Amino acid sequence: MVISCREVFREVSNYMDNDLDPKLKARISEHLSECEHCSAVYDGTRNVLKLICDERTFVLPEGFSERLYSKIRPITPAQT
Repeated sequence: MVISCREVFREVSNYMDNDLDPKLKARISEHLSECEHCSAVYDGTRNVLKLICDERTFVLPEGFSERLYSKIRPITPAQT
């Protein structure tokens, strides 16, 4: 039985946790092997979780926060 991308998205967390019925897990595995989009979503989610769960810390260069915020701060009409 074919599984939809929407079902894969809904179950991706359970799939990663190995918390699925074996038949559903097999269907998702097959879908991921055939669907580039879902495979990319799965890989991206897995990579984000690796980064979040990584306990390493990084020392940021001085002034990094200020430069970052200046780049992402929305431009108001007065600034144009």
